[in-house]
Amino acid sequence: MRKSVLLSIFFFLNQITSSQIKKNVYELNSINELLTVEVKKMIDLNINKKQTVFLGEAVHYSGSDFLAKIEFVKYLVIEHDYKDIAFESDFFALLFEHEKRNLYKMWSESNQCKELFVFLKENNVTIWGFDNKLYSRFSYQNFTEKLSSILRESNFELNEEFIKLTKLIISNQYDSRKKLSQKEVEFLKKYTLELQNNEIIKSNKLWHQILKSFESTIELYTVKDNLSNKNLITIRDKQMAKNLDFLIKTNPNKKFIVWLANGHMSKSNSKLMKGQTMGYQFREQNPNSSYHIAFGSIRLPERKEKEIIKAGRKSNNVLSLLPSLEKNYFLDAKKIISENVELTNKVFNDMYIFNLPNNKTKLLNNFDALVFIAKGEVVTYPK
Repeated sequence: MRKSVLLSIFFFLNQITSSQIKKNVYELNSINELLTVEVKKMIDLNINKKQTVFLGEAVHYSGSDFLAKIEFVKYLVIEHDYKDIAFESDFFALLFEHEKRNLYKMWSESNQCKELFVFLKENNVTIWGFDNKLYSRFSYQNFTEKLSSILRESNFELNEEFIKLTKLIISNQYDSRKKLSQKEVEFLKKYTLELQNNEIIKSNKLWHQILKSFESTIELYTVKDNLSNKNLITIRDKQMAKNLDFLIKTNPNKKFIVWLANGHMSKSNSKLMKGQTMGYQFREQNPNSSYHIAFGSIRLPERKEKEIIKAGRKSNNVLSLLPSLEKNYFLDAKKIISENVELTNKVFNDMYIFNLPNNKTKLLNNFDALVFIAKGEVVTYPK
Protein backbone atom coordinates (compact mmCIF):
# COMPACT_ATOMS: atom_id res chain seq x y z
CA MET A 1 0.00 0.00 0.00
CA ARG A 2 2.73 2.43 1.05
CA LYS A 3 4.74 1.61 -2.08
CA SER A 4 1.78 2.36 -4.35
CA VAL A 5 1.18 5.69 -2.55
CA LEU A 6 4.82 6.69 -3.02
CA LEU A 7 4.66 5.74 -6.69
CA SER A 8 1.51 7.83 -7.11
CA ILE A 9 3.16 10.83 -5.46
CA PHE A 10 6.25 10.41 -7.65
CA PHE A 11 4.12 10.18 -10.78
CA PHE A 12 2.13 13.27 -9.76
CA LEU A 13 5.28 15.34 -9.07
CA ASN A 14 6.80 14.14 -12.32
CA GLN A 15 3.72 15.26 -14.21
CA ILE A 16 3.89 18.73 -12.60
CA THR A 17 7.58 19.05 -13.51
CA SER A 18 6.89 17.90 -17.06
CA SER A 19 4.13 20.49 -17.38
CA GLN A 20 6.41 23.25 -16.08
CA ILE A 21 9.07 22.29 -18.62
CA LYS A 22 6.64 22.16 -21.53
CA LYS A 23 5.45 25.73 -20.91
CA ASN A 24 9.04 26.86 -21.49
CA VAL A 25 9.40 24.95 -24.76
CA TYR A 26 8.45 27.06 -27.78
CA GLU A 27 7.66 25.73 -31.22
CA LEU A 28 9.68 27.39 -33.98
CA ASN A 29 8.92 27.94 -37.64
CA SER A 30 10.59 26.20 -40.57
CA ILE A 31 14.35 26.59 -40.67
CA ASN A 32 14.42 29.37 -43.28
CA GLU A 33 12.16 31.58 -41.13
CA LEU A 34 12.82 30.07 -37.75
CA LEU A 35 12.04 32.69 -35.11
CA THR A 36 8.47 33.33 -34.02
CA VAL A 37 7.23 36.58 -32.49
CA GLU A 38 6.79 34.81 -29.14
CA VAL A 39 10.35 33.51 -29.08
CA LYS A 40 11.73 36.90 -30.10
CA LYS A 41 9.92 38.58 -27.22
CA MET A 42 11.33 36.05 -24.78
CA ILE A 43 14.89 36.45 -26.11
CA ASP A 44 14.50 40.24 -26.10
CA LEU A 45 14.15 40.11 -22.32
CA ASN A 46 17.11 37.77 -21.87
CA ILE A 47 19.62 39.66 -23.99
CA ASN A 48 18.78 43.08 -22.61
CA LYS A 49 22.12 44.75 -21.76
CA LYS A 50 24.08 41.65 -22.87
CA GLN A 51 27.20 42.57 -24.82
CA THR A 52 27.66 39.05 -26.18
CA VAL A 53 25.32 36.35 -27.47
CA PHE A 54 26.87 32.92 -27.99
CA LEU A 55 25.50 30.72 -30.79
CA GLY A 56 26.79 27.17 -30.59
CA GLU A 57 26.64 24.19 -32.89
CA ALA A 58 26.70 20.49 -32.00
CA VAL A 59 29.18 19.41 -34.65
CA HIS A 60 31.06 21.37 -37.28
CA TYR A 61 29.59 19.28 -40.10
CA SER A 62 25.93 20.01 -39.30
CA GLY A 63 24.74 22.35 -42.02
CA SER A 64 21.30 22.55 -40.42
CA ASP A 65 22.85 23.99 -37.27
CA PHE A 66 24.42 26.70 -39.44
CA LEU A 67 21.12 27.49 -41.15
CA ALA A 68 19.35 27.84 -37.80
CA LYS A 69 22.11 30.05 -36.40
CA ILE A 70 21.92 32.34 -39.42
CA GLU A 71 18.30 33.12 -38.59
CA PHE A 72 19.37 34.16 -35.09
CA VAL A 73 22.22 36.26 -36.53
CA LYS A 74 19.75 38.15 -38.74
CA TYR A 75 17.50 38.82 -35.76
CA LEU A 76 20.36 40.01 -33.55
CA VAL A 77 21.82 42.29 -36.22
CA ILE A 78 18.58 43.80 -37.51
CA GLU A 79 16.57 44.06 -34.30
CA HIS A 80 19.31 44.47 -31.67
CA ASP A 81 22.18 46.13 -33.57
CA TYR A 82 24.84 43.47 -32.98
CA LYS A 83 27.35 44.65 -35.57
CA ASP A 84 30.31 42.39 -34.76
CA ILE A 85 30.61 38.62 -35.00
CA ALA A 86 33.51 36.62 -33.53
CA PHE A 87 34.16 33.12 -34.85
CA GLU A 88 36.03 30.16 -33.42
CA SER A 89 38.77 31.02 -35.90
CA ASP A 90 42.24 32.53 -36.29
CA PHE A 91 42.52 35.34 -33.71
CA PHE A 92 45.56 36.98 -35.31
CA ALA A 93 44.43 36.95 -38.94
CA LEU A 94 40.99 38.35 -38.20
CA LEU A 95 42.43 41.23 -36.18
CA PHE A 96 44.00 42.57 -39.37
CA GLU A 97 41.85 41.15 -42.16
CA HIS A 98 38.15 40.81 -41.34
CA GLU A 99 37.44 38.46 -44.22
CA LYS A 100 35.67 35.11 -44.41
CA ARG A 101 38.72 33.51 -46.06
CA ASN A 102 40.36 33.51 -42.62
CA LEU A 103 37.61 31.28 -41.22
CA TYR A 104 37.43 27.51 -41.29
CA LYS A 105 36.20 26.00 -44.55
CA MET A 106 32.89 24.62 -43.17
CA TRP A 107 31.79 28.21 -42.60
CA SER A 108 33.62 30.21 -45.26
CA GLU A 109 32.95 27.87 -48.21
CA SER A 110 29.81 25.89 -47.39
CA ASN A 111 26.53 26.20 -49.25
CA GLN A 112 24.69 26.63 -45.96
CA CYS A 113 26.70 29.71 -44.95
CA LYS A 114 26.66 31.47 -48.32
CA GLU A 115 23.69 33.61 -47.30
CA LEU A 116 25.32 34.45 -43.98
CA PHE A 117 28.30 36.24 -45.51
CA VAL A 118 26.17 38.12 -48.01
CA PHE A 119 24.03 39.30 -45.08
CA LEU A 120 27.04 40.30 -42.96
CA LYS A 121 28.51 42.34 -45.81
CA GLU A 122 25.22 44.06 -46.62
CA ASN A 123 24.73 45.01 -42.97
CA ASN A 124 28.33 46.11 -42.28
CA VAL A 125 28.96 43.42 -39.66
CA THR A 126 32.66 43.03 -38.82
CA ILE A 127 34.13 39.51 -38.64
CA TRP A 128 36.58 38.69 -35.81
CA GLY A 129 38.24 35.55 -34.46
CA PHE A 130 39.31 34.33 -31.03
CA ASP A 131 40.95 30.95 -31.67
CA ASN A 132 44.59 30.63 -30.66
CA LYS A 133 45.07 28.02 -33.40
CA LEU A 134 47.08 29.87 -36.04
CA TYR A 135 46.33 28.19 -39.36
CA SER A 136 45.32 30.70 -42.03
CA ARG A 137 47.35 31.68 -45.07
CA PHE A 138 47.21 35.26 -43.82
CA SER A 139 48.88 34.28 -40.52
CA TYR A 140 51.57 32.30 -42.31
CA GLN A 141 52.38 35.23 -44.57
CA ASN A 142 52.01 38.07 -42.08
CA PHE A 143 52.60 37.01 -38.46
CA THR A 144 56.38 37.41 -38.31
CA GLU A 145 56.39 40.19 -40.92
CA LYS A 146 54.02 42.40 -38.91
CA LEU A 147 55.82 41.57 -35.68
CA SER A 148 59.16 42.52 -37.27
CA SER A 149 57.70 45.82 -38.42
CA ILE A 150 56.54 46.70 -34.90
CA LEU A 151 59.87 45.77 -33.32
CA ARG A 152 61.90 47.81 -35.80
CA GLU A 153 60.43 50.92 -34.19
CA SER A 154 62.94 50.26 -31.39
CA ASN A 155 65.67 49.03 -33.75
CA PHE A 156 65.06 45.46 -32.70
CA GLU A 157 65.54 42.76 -35.35
CA LEU A 158 63.50 39.60 -35.01
CA ASN A 159 65.57 36.45 -34.67
CA GLU A 160 65.77 34.47 -37.95
CA GLU A 161 65.43 31.14 -36.15
CA PHE A 162 62.24 32.37 -34.49
CA ILE A 163 60.85 33.39 -37.88
CA LYS A 164 61.65 29.99 -39.40
CA LEU A 165 60.16 27.98 -36.52
CA THR A 166 57.08 30.19 -36.28
CA LYS A 167 56.29 29.64 -39.97
CA LEU A 168 56.87 25.93 -39.50
CA ILE A 169 54.38 25.81 -36.61
CA ILE A 170 51.71 27.75 -38.50
CA SER A 171 52.03 25.55 -41.60
CA ASN A 172 52.15 22.22 -39.70
CA GLN A 173 49.87 22.93 -36.72
CA TYR A 174 49.49 19.73 -34.63
CA ASP A 175 52.11 17.95 -36.73
CA SER A 176 54.63 20.44 -35.38
CA ARG A 177 55.32 18.07 -32.48
CA LYS A 178 56.90 15.73 -35.04
CA LYS A 179 58.78 18.47 -36.89
CA LEU A 180 60.41 20.35 -34.00
CA SER A 181 62.97 19.07 -31.56
CA GLN A 182 62.46 19.70 -27.86
CA LYS A 183 65.34 22.17 -28.01
CA GLU A 184 63.59 24.13 -30.76
CA VAL A 185 60.32 24.14 -28.81
CA GLU A 186 62.08 25.46 -25.73
CA PHE A 187 63.76 28.17 -27.81
CA LEU A 188 60.39 29.27 -29.23
CA LYS A 189 58.83 29.44 -25.78
CA LYS A 190 61.72 31.34 -24.25
CA TYR A 191 62.02 33.80 -27.12
CA THR A 192 58.27 34.49 -27.12
CA LEU A 193 58.42 35.32 -23.42
CA GLU A 194 61.37 37.64 -24.04
CA LEU A 195 59.39 39.40 -26.77
CA GLN A 196 56.54 40.00 -24.34
CA ASN A 197 58.98 41.86 -22.12
CA ASN A 198 60.20 44.08 -24.94
CA GLU A 199 59.29 47.70 -24.17
CA ILE A 200 57.59 48.24 -27.51
CA ILE A 201 55.46 45.12 -27.04
CA LYS A 202 54.65 45.92 -23.40
CA SER A 203 53.32 49.31 -24.44
CA ASN A 204 51.31 47.84 -27.32
CA LYS A 205 48.26 46.06 -25.86
CA LEU A 206 47.32 44.47 -29.19
CA TRP A 207 50.70 42.86 -29.79
CA HIS A 208 51.09 41.87 -26.18
CA GLN A 209 47.81 39.92 -26.48
CA ILE A 210 48.87 38.43 -29.82
CA LEU A 211 52.08 37.11 -28.29
CA LYS A 212 50.29 35.80 -25.19
CA SER A 213 48.02 33.93 -27.56
CA PHE A 214 50.97 32.68 -29.59
CA GLU A 215 52.60 31.41 -26.41
CA SER A 216 49.62 29.10 -25.94
CA THR A 217 49.69 28.18 -29.66
CA ILE A 218 53.22 26.84 -29.25
CA GLU A 219 52.13 24.73 -26.31
CA LEU A 220 48.99 23.53 -28.10
CA TYR A 221 50.84 22.43 -31.24
CA THR A 222 53.87 20.86 -29.55
CA VAL A 223 52.59 19.20 -26.37
CA LYS A 224 53.51 15.51 -26.42
CA ASP A 225 50.02 14.15 -25.93
CA ASN A 226 47.39 12.42 -27.97
CA LEU A 227 45.22 14.91 -29.88
CA SER A 228 42.14 13.86 -27.91
CA ASN A 229 43.85 14.56 -24.60
CA LYS A 230 41.83 16.89 -22.37
CA ASN A 231 44.99 18.89 -21.75
CA LEU A 232 44.74 20.23 -25.30
CA ILE A 233 41.14 21.33 -24.71
CA THR A 234 42.25 23.11 -21.55
CA ILE A 235 45.07 24.96 -23.31
CA ARG A 236 42.85 26.04 -26.18
CA ASP A 237 39.71 27.02 -24.26
CA LYS A 238 41.63 28.98 -21.66
CA GLN A 239 43.27 31.15 -24.29
CA MET A 240 40.16 31.48 -26.45
CA ALA A 241 38.37 32.95 -23.43
CA LYS A 242 41.19 35.44 -22.95
CA ASN A 243 41.22 36.38 -26.63
CA LEU A 244 37.47 36.97 -26.69
CA ASP A 245 37.74 38.92 -23.44
CA PHE A 246 40.38 41.10 -25.13
CA LEU A 247 38.06 41.82 -28.07
CA ILE A 248 35.19 42.69 -25.75
CA LYS A 249 37.24 44.88 -23.42
CA THR A 250 38.92 46.79 -26.27
CA ASN A 251 35.55 47.37 -27.96
CA PRO A 252 33.33 48.28 -24.99
CA ASN A 253 30.69 50.01 -27.10
CA LYS A 254 30.23 47.10 -29.49
CA LYS A 255 27.91 44.12 -29.19
CA PHE A 256 29.23 40.74 -30.32
CA ILE A 257 27.67 37.58 -31.69
CA VAL A 258 29.97 34.64 -30.85
CA TRP A 259 29.89 31.73 -33.32
CA LEU A 260 31.44 28.46 -32.06
CA ALA A 261 30.87 24.85 -30.98
CA ASN A 262 28.49 24.03 -28.15
CA GLY A 263 31.22 22.27 -26.17
CA HIS A 264 33.42 25.37 -26.07
CA MET A 265 30.66 27.76 -25.05
CA SER A 266 29.30 25.78 -22.10
CA LYS A 267 28.88 28.08 -19.11
CA SER A 268 28.97 25.27 -16.57
CA ASN A 269 31.77 24.73 -14.08
CA SER A 270 31.14 20.99 -13.97
CA LYS A 271 33.49 18.19 -12.98
CA LEU A 272 33.11 16.91 -16.51
CA MET A 273 34.69 20.06 -17.92
CA LYS A 274 36.86 20.82 -14.87
CA GLY A 275 35.89 24.46 -15.28
CA GLN A 276 37.95 24.67 -18.43
CA THR A 277 35.37 25.53 -21.07
CA MET A 278 35.85 28.81 -22.85
CA GLY A 279 32.29 29.85 -22.03
CA TYR A 280 32.73 29.36 -18.29
CA GLN A 281 36.04 31.18 -18.17
CA PHE A 282 34.73 34.05 -20.28
CA ARG A 283 31.81 34.49 -17.88
CA GLU A 284 34.22 34.56 -14.95
CA GLN A 285 35.95 37.49 -16.64
CA ASN A 286 32.68 39.10 -17.77
CA PRO A 287 29.88 38.29 -15.29
CA ASN A 288 26.28 38.67 -16.51
CA SER A 289 27.38 39.95 -19.92
CA SER A 290 26.53 36.96 -22.12
CA TYR A 291 23.64 34.74 -23.22
CA HIS A 292 24.38 31.20 -24.46
CA ILE A 293 22.19 29.43 -27.05
CA ALA A 294 23.11 25.88 -28.08
CA PHE A 295 21.95 24.39 -31.39
CA GLY A 296 21.51 20.73 -32.26
CA SER A 297 19.91 18.72 -35.06
CA ILE A 298 17.90 15.67 -34.05
CA ARG A 299 18.34 13.82 -37.32
CA LEU A 300 21.67 13.44 -39.10
CA PRO A 301 22.75 10.57 -41.41
CA GLU A 302 24.59 8.59 -38.73
CA ARG A 303 21.53 8.41 -36.44
CA LYS A 304 18.92 5.70 -36.88
CA GLU A 305 15.27 6.74 -36.73
CA LYS A 306 14.41 3.84 -34.45
CA GLU A 307 17.01 4.98 -31.91
CA ILE A 308 15.77 8.59 -32.05
CA ILE A 309 12.15 7.57 -31.34
CA LYS A 310 13.28 5.28 -28.53
CA ALA A 311 15.36 8.06 -26.96
CA GLY A 312 12.42 10.45 -27.07
CA ARG A 313 10.45 8.10 -24.80
CA LYS A 314 13.10 8.00 -22.06
CA SER A 315 12.76 10.55 -19.27
CA ASN A 316 16.53 10.86 -18.90
CA ASN A 317 17.01 11.78 -22.55
CA VAL A 318 16.91 15.40 -23.60
CA LEU A 319 14.53 14.56 -26.46
CA SER A 320 11.86 13.67 -23.89
CA LEU A 321 11.54 17.38 -23.13
CA LEU A 322 10.01 18.02 -26.56
CA PRO A 323 6.31 17.80 -27.44
CA SER A 324 7.24 16.23 -30.79
CA LEU A 325 10.30 15.04 -32.67
CA GLU A 326 8.94 16.31 -35.97
CA LYS A 327 9.12 20.06 -35.31
CA ASN A 328 11.72 22.67 -34.41
CA TYR A 329 11.80 23.97 -30.83
CA PHE A 330 13.37 26.59 -28.58
CA LEU A 331 13.83 25.49 -24.96
CA ASP A 332 14.35 28.16 -22.30
CA ALA A 333 16.80 26.25 -20.06
CA LYS A 334 17.45 29.28 -17.85
CA LYS A 335 13.76 29.64 -17.00
CA ILE A 336 13.24 25.91 -16.53
CA ILE A 337 16.01 25.70 -13.94
CA SER A 338 14.81 28.80 -12.11
CA GLU A 339 11.32 27.30 -11.80
CA ASN A 340 12.47 23.71 -11.16
CA VAL A 341 15.51 23.73 -8.90
CA GLU A 342 15.54 19.94 -8.78
CA LEU A 343 16.44 19.88 -12.49
CA THR A 344 19.68 21.77 -11.85
CA ASN A 345 21.44 18.48 -11.14
CA LYS A 346 19.42 16.23 -13.46
CA VAL A 347 21.65 14.25 -15.78
CA PHE A 348 20.43 13.97 -19.36
CA ASN A 349 21.64 11.77 -22.17
CA ASP A 350 21.63 14.02 -25.24
CA MET A 351 22.63 11.43 -27.87
CA TYR A 352 25.35 13.85 -28.94
CA ILE A 353 22.70 16.30 -30.15
CA PHE A 354 24.47 19.08 -28.26
CA ASN A 355 27.76 17.18 -28.23
CA LEU A 356 29.40 18.01 -24.93
CA PRO A 357 32.54 16.03 -23.98
CA ASN A 358 30.31 13.41 -22.37
CA ASN A 359 26.82 12.65 -23.68
CA LYS A 360 25.56 12.22 -20.12
CA THR A 361 25.66 15.55 -18.34
CA LYS A 362 23.65 18.12 -16.38
CA LEU A 363 22.68 19.56 -19.72
CA LEU A 364 20.41 22.41 -18.61
CA ASN A 365 23.28 23.95 -16.61
CA ASN A 366 25.45 24.33 -19.66
CA PHE A 367 23.36 26.75 -21.68
CA ASP A 368 20.72 29.45 -21.29
CA ALA A 369 18.69 28.03 -24.16
CA LEU A 370 18.58 25.03 -26.49
CA VAL A 371 17.44 25.03 -30.12
CA PHE A 372 16.31 21.69 -31.57
CA ILE A 373 16.16 21.23 -35.34
CA ALA A 374 14.02 18.21 -36.29
CA LYS A 375 15.48 17.40 -39.70
CA GLY A 376 19.20 17.90 -39.92
CA GLU A 377 21.47 18.07 -42.92
CA VAL A 378 25.20 17.66 -43.38
CA VAL A 379 27.26 20.60 -44.57
CA THR A 380 27.76 20.69 -48.34
CA TYR A 381 30.03 22.61 -50.68
CA PRO A 382 29.71 23.96 -54.24
CA LYS A 383 30.78 21.47 -56.89
